[in-house]
Amino acid sequence: MSSPEERRPIPPRPEEGGVLGWVRAIALGIGDTAKDVLDAGRQGAREAHDEAWQRFEAKTKHRRAAKRPKG
Repeated sequence: MSSPEERRPIPPRPEEGGVLGWVRAIALGIGDTAKDVLDAGRQGAREAHDEAWQRFEAKTKHRRAAKRPKG
């Protein structure tokens, strides 16, 4: 996930005063949070997939095939 140090607040544009600036900030915050949640989910899925293959390989002594490039 992104650390708070990596994110710099986006200064409001001059035409974005008051409510519009708040709405924009909230929308960007929700987007950042959703991105972090999806990234964490993808990482967890990758780890679970690799763990399942390791268990399979240990049981069967079959190695998984190397990925071949498409094309």
